[in-house]
Amino acid sequence: MLRETWSFEGLLTVFLGLGFFLLVLSALRRAFKGLTVGQRRTGIFVTVYEWEHALLYLDGRFSGLVPPGRHFNLGLRQRDIYTLRRYERFLTTVPLDVMSADKLVFRLAATTTYEIVDPRQAFEVIDLDAHVRLAVTTALAKLAAEHTLEAFLTERATLDERLLAMLSAPVAGCMIKTSTITTVTLPPEIRRLITEVERAKLEGLATLERARGEHAALRSLANAARMLKGNPELMNLRVLQSLSVTNGKRSPTLVLGQGALLPIGNDAETMDE
Repeated sequence: MLRETWSFEGLLTVFLGLGFFLLVLSALRRAFKGLTVGQRRTGIFVTVYEWEHALLYLDGRFSGLVPPGRHFNLGLRQRDIYTLRRYERFLTTVPLDVMSADKLVFRLAATTTYEIVDPRQAFEVIDLDAHVRLAVTTALAKLAAEHTLEAFLTERATLDERLLAMLSAPVAGCMIKTSTITTVTLPPEIRRLITEVERAKLEGLATLERARGEHAALRSLANAARMLKGNPELMNLRVLQSLSVTNGKRSPTLVLGQGALLPIGNDAETMDE
């Protein structure tokens, strides 16, 4: 009975020891490998990748940037390493109500790409995207106040260059690479007016083309009348051409009155006699 009791206690001790060993092994593995808690890297050894910015803080104060590689992260002072991605970021602004130079209200939206050039400043701001969005919307409002609505409808490429020039200064440690106006939303009444103007232009062009066609037709008829007046025989040739069969079609029937055909040459003289 005593032997069985010792066997049970020994088995329990083995299981407890095995569990404790696994816990210690997991803790050591996590410590040597390092963890990522949000943007913070912890562990005895920390790996910084080439596509990251790494910032080192000693006792809560910024110490410098950490280059890519594997680094020993243990010392008497508290060491905190934070990382930021190097890739370009995309930001699309919500439609913004603006007023043009000709006092017309409409909405603008833009898409912006930016990258981090000052990791410390970009990391220490509260909301990086909010700072960039504020800079872009402010530039859009200023751009709208300097140009007319027609410029936004016809000179989009030039305005994109002007918008990017207005955002040339770094914003919260970020440099804006591109900024493009993606949406120009007009109020219903302005859209209606523009539609009416374009319709009037198209109707004027259609009327002009019809007048040109009628003028060309009249000029052609006038030329034909002058040719028939000087050469009456052409009328007979035209009638014969109309009576000829073409493309397998049935020959047309033409009813002419007396004296409809004019004689040609000797026949004309005979008829006159």
